[in-house]
Amino acid sequence: MKKVCALVCGTVAFSVLIFFLLLRFLPYPALNAFQSRPISTRIYDFRGNLLQIIPQENGVRREWIPLDEIPSFVKHIFLGAEDRRFYQHHGIDIGAILRASFQNASEMRTVSGASTITMQLARIIRPNANRTIFVKLCEAFNALRLEMRLSKAEILELYLNNVPFGFNAEGVASAARTFFALSIEELTEPQATCLAVIPRRPALYNPLSNPELCAKAAYDLYSSVAEFAESSYTADDFLLAANSAHSFSYPFEMPHFVRWLSQQPESPIGHAREVCTTVDLSLQHVAEDLLARSVERYASNRLTNGSVLVCDTQSGAIRAWVGSTNFFDERHNGQIDGVLTQRQPGSSMKPFLYALALERGYSPSSVLPDIPSEFGFERMYAPQNFNNRFNGPVRLRVALASSLNIPAVHLLNEIGLDSYLQKLRELHFVSLEHADPGLGLALGNAEVSIFELTQAFSVFARDGVFLPLFALASEKTLSKQKSFHVYDTNTARLICDILSDADARAMGFGFAPVFRTPFPSMFKTGTANQFQNITAFGATPQYTVGVWMGNFSGETVVGKTGSSVPAKIARELLVYLQGKNGSPFAKPAQFKKERICALSGLRATEHCPDTVSEYVAAGVPLEDCTWHRNNVGAQGTTSYPAEYAAWFRIKNRSGAVDEKGSPLRITSPRSGSLFYYDASVPASQQKLAVEATGGSDEKADFLLDGKMIAQVTRPFVAYVPIIQGNHTVTVRCGNAQTEIAFSVK
Repeated sequence: MKKVCALVCGTVAFSVLIFFLLLRFLPYPALNAFQSRPISTRIYDFRGNLLQIIPQENGVRREWIPLDEIPSFVKHIFLGAEDRRFYQHHGIDIGAILRASFQNASEMRTVSGASTITMQLARIIRPNANRTIFVKLCEAFNALRLEMRLSKAEILELYLNNVPFGFNAEGVASAARTFFALSIEELTEPQATCLAVIPRRPALYNPLSNPELCAKAAYDLYSSVAEFAESSYTADDFLLAANSAHSFSYPFEMPHFVRWLSQQPESPIGHAREVCTTVDLSLQHVAEDLLARSVERYASNRLTNGSVLVCDTQSGAIRAWVGSTNFFDERHNGQIDGVLTQRQPGSSMKPFLYALALERGYSPSSVLPDIPSEFGFERMYAPQNFNNRFNGPVRLRVALASSLNIPAVHLLNEIGLDSYLQKLRELHFVSLEHADPGLGLALGNAEVSIFELTQAFSVFARDGVFLPLFALASEKTLSKQKSFHVYDTNTARLICDILSDADARAMGFGFAPVFRTPFPSMFKTGTANQFQNITAFGATPQYTVGVWMGNFSGETVVGKTGSSVPAKIARELLVYLQGKNGSPFAKPAQFKKERICALSGLRATEHCPDTVSEYVAAGVPLEDCTWHRNNVGAQGTTSYPAEYAAWFRIKNRSGAVDEKGSPLRITSPRSGSLFYYDASVPASQQKLAVEATGGSDEKADFLLDGKMIAQVTRPFVAYVPIIQGNHTVTVRCGNAQTEIAFSVK
């Protein structure tokens, strides 16, 4: 008999052990998934202003608050409402089950429940609308599993942060905000008690719609809880608390920025309780207002949208992000983020090319040709300036500040497209990773984003150091670790000096007040696709601003609004940020100012009519100007180099072209060009103009495929018949000879 008893006891003990081991170690994937599900992150600007509380996909808000930050009276009142023996049972309250069974049997209806908080949590983890005996047994089993795996504090914390209140609110923190527009710490005891009764029947006890019923249930609950039995609160206090309920207007600030932030790798949104960003909500509102008023003003010009990005120049911290004029404007695609959308920026790209040119041996005084030019071979490219004029020889400083097109294309043709693309990729223009834009890249024909442009433009006022833009305070150190010099310090400082030079800008823009600020500032603007996109960038050593305006639909802007529209927004934002104060741009080291000829860029002599002061590399000798001398021909005292001959002849200009002595070359067409024969036009009318400059004599012979076709005097221009096939044109002048090849199909 003793052996039988021992065997039975051993079997029972072993079964109990197995049962508890199953409770403890049996996989519980529903709990794992529940503990890792996203929460509603509170997002703040750097001053602590609330931007958004992120809802879940189903619209539910579930803010998380640690148990030790929940006021004690809130915990007590919820324990009193749902599970007064919470700390005495192990997930199932046998006494409560017996009591509820007796009461329900006596009343012949369900008047009391026996679910513990742990059982309710098990139901929240794995909800089931069917309330069968089997479902309840499963909940009881899962409650035991929870008690074996989690501490009482962890169970209570999970419950209080996930208990459903209806009306898209889960957890006490979200409920306090939804029903009383308060944080959980700001609730009074009567208000917290009103919250505690809502989960029982959310529609009935909602204080927003039924304050009297909510107050009565709350008063009855409060009076029954031992901890508050001696309280001095009256029924009127609870009615007053219920009547104080009012809906919280959840902020929806900076929607494009928040969406971008949530899509970043390892984004804290959905995992962190709160996120402090680098943005400034006050600045954001100013930017939104400036953009909206500007779009409204130019609505008749079919200008419907825009975007603005502002960053701190020295740190790379994002300060404002306006993705569109109105996020909710479906007609004009307001939910598209103009900060990230790739568009052709036009001339706004030019500073990066000119900076590369400075590093390849050019200087601010280098003279570039702004003359009728053709680039390429089979695909000929003949750029035009925005004003359809040719300015002849133009110093690099003026060409950049006045945003002339032909000098920019000339530079890119000389430097090489591959070298420029490599530099742009160093500047993190990821949009250009697989781009093949051709020489039009000099004029911004490739699509990039305002984010990329603003990030890159800020390097100039940062002495050529690239810093990735960031939005979280925790990313500041990481951003500095990723910094590197993308341009030499002197190069960056020269670009700042050029783009802040009002005199150099005058050729292209006059002395427009839109670029004037009470402090040193630099600007670059651009237009593209017949004003489909108009952009402007402004910077100081403190802040950088990027603005795009246009239409997401692709429609062009009507009329000549020009890039001065976004430039004005950039200017006003800089003035808002800095008032009348601002640091000057640093001066380039190892450079000195010297008087140069305004036309030739060489050291000024007494014969130069116009001179300017320009930065010249210290220790590098500068030649005297040879363009201005006394008595250079009857036409004046200016002698242009031979490459400007065609430009010089367009109009009756003063001066002369010094072609003699310069190398003989054919300026048009380019060798390798392809032309097409038109059978519908008489052969006698199809001729190709061939132009040449240089040489030592006043006459030149033109040969087609080795046969003489013309002998001309200066200017050297001959007309060659267009005949199908491959051909060679040779020009002889004195002892010099040059030739080109072309084809006709």
